[in-house]
Formats: sequence, structure tokens, C-alpha cells
Amino acid sequence: MKAIVSSASSNVLALRDIDNRKSNKNPSGKKKKKKHDKEKNHSLDESYVAKVEQLARIKQKQEEDKAAVRLHSFNNSRVPGCGANTKADKIISLKSGSVSQKVRASNTCDNVPVQFPEAVLCFEVYHSRRSWVKTQEFLVLGRQLLTEVRDKIYCMSDEVMKKAGQYDPSGYFLIEDVFCNDMREPSAVDYSKTILDWLKNSKDDALEKWEFISAGELQQKQKALLGSKNKQQLPGFKSVYMQTTRFCDIGFRLGAGYLYCHQGDCKHVIVIRDMRLIHPEDVQSRPAYPLISYQQKLRYKKCSVCKIYRAEKITVDDKWAPLNPCYFCDVCYYMLHYVNGSLLYSDFKVYGYHHE
Repeated sequence: MKAIVSSASSNVLALRDIDNRKSNKNPSGKKKKKKHDKEKNHSLDESYVAKVEQLARIKQKQEEDKAAVRLHSFNNSRVPGCGANTKADKIISLKSGSVSQKVRASNTCDNVPVQFPEAVLCFEVYHSRRSWVKTQEFLVLGRQLLTEVRDKIYCMSDEVMKKAGQYDPSGYFLIEDVFCNDMREPSAVDYSKTILDWLKNSKDDALEKWEFISAGELQQKQKALLGSKNKQQLPGFKSVYMQTTRFCDIGFRLGAGYLYCHQGDCKHVIVIRDMRLIHPEDVQSRPAYPLISYQQKLRYKKCSVCKIYRAEKITVDDKWAPLNPCYFCDVCYYMLHYVNGSLLYSDFKVYGYHHE
């Protein structure tokens, strides 16, 4: 009996020893696990800090490179014929895309209220060669002079003639049967005088052309075959001064195409598209009109050499140029064609470039 009790007690003691050993192992295991997690997190933090420092060094290096590197290697002060000395003067924006623009005032320095009642006209100007392309649109007051609109019309032929020193301030609007001549400058020429003299001295020829224009080719053929007793008459054309004529002084038809002629033979179709009374939401300042409600965005080509600056010249049959025709900015053109102010060769043609 004593042997059995002693063996049982020994077994209980052995079980207690095993439990104690297990209980002693668990705290040490948890501590090791926590220590391992801390070491792992610390190593991750160190790697993140190292990466952040590396990125900061790369960013600093990029900023230093940007400050050291210039966009263009040409020295403009050494090139003859170039007036701009700073990068801001040379770089011109090459914006393109949408041609629509917000309504903006042409002159808002004085706040003179609009007189009531007042009419607002929608005045459209079309391209001289591509007559279906609208280039500008204005909101004009009925009491405004025609010259106020003419001064806001942009055409590249004006810029070309100014650059060539042959600018002609003359011009006229032909609205219905009235020639509205701009005679503000002493050197201006009455373009309509030659036309009116021809109408007076060559009535038969003028009447034949007028019938062809007004009736059309088909009706002319029908008239030749069948005959017609109705004979058309020439309109009573007359001329007035543009600088003393207001829109409310002349008669016009909405949507009809009229003529604007300037620089000798540069002709634009003009259309008075709409007419309405002014309302409270319109601009109420008289000097703000004509309001530009649409302006076609001008498109420019870049220099074919540097691909950075806007083209100022275009060459044709240039043996040293990469393209024919080739577009040059002023810097690249003089760098290629001049040495110490002397032209290297002249067997090519060069023209000034403005825009597309």
C-alpha cells in the first residue's frame, strides 16, 4: 500500500514539474516574439528612412541640374539683327486648339453709361481667302461709328504691309448700295471713286454684269432663250465717310453678306447676324464696345531647327536648311546664314513669317 502511494505521489510530482516547465517556457517565448517584432519594425523604419533620404538627394540633384541647364545654347547677344536679350522676350506662347473665347471689353478705362433705348448688333468678319471661316465677331451698339469696328478688325495683310512700310490706311464697307470710306488719314484714298466713275461711264457694261450677278447664270440662259421685257436698273450707289456714319444711319438686312475692302484688294465678307435691344445683363459701359465675342486663335509654327521658339522667317530653296520650305526663329536663322555680320550665301529666298 505504501509503495502504491509513493508511486502515485511521485507521478503527481512529475506532472507538476512538467507543468512548471511549460509555464516557464511560455513567458520567455512571448518575450522573444515581442523582441523579434520590435527588431523587424526597427529595420523597416530604417529602410524607409534610407529610401526617403535617397529620394531627397535625387530631388536635390534634379533641382541643381535644372538651375544649371539652359533651354537654349545660343547666345543672342552675339547674333546680329536680334533685339531681344532675355528669355522672356524671346519665348512666345504657342497656344492652339479651341478657337472660342469669352466676351471681353475692348476699352473699359472710362465708365460712360449706355444711352437708352439702344440696339446691340452682332457683327461678323470672315477670312479674306477662306470665306467660309469666321475670324472675328463683335457686339456693336447701334449709335457707334463704323470706324470703331474697323479699328478692331484684325487681318494679317495689315501686319505684312506695316512690316514692309507700305501700310495703306484706306478702306471701305460696302453695305447695300452705300460705300462707307475711311478717310481719317490725309494719305487715305477714296476706293469707291474709281468704281463710281466706271458705273457712270460704262452703264451698259455695268448693267450686264449687275444682271448676271443678281439673277444668276441659269436665269441669264432662260432670258437669252425666252426673252424678257423686264429690264433691271442699277442701284443708286453712293459714298459716305465712315468716320461720320453710325450703324443706325444706314440700312441693312440681317444675315446678308456685305463687303469690307482694305489694303488695295484684300476683301472680307462681313455679316450683321443679329439685332436686339440692350438688356440689363449686357455690359452697360459705352467705351467697352465693340465687345469681342469671338476671336479665332492664331496658330504658329515652331522653328524647324531648335524646335523651341516661334518661327519668324521662312526660307525657300535653302541648300543648308533641313527642310524646304524651312521655318527659322531669328536666332537660328542668323546663326546658320551669317558670320561676323556677313551673309554666307544668297542663292535662296527668305520671307517674314507671321502665323498660319
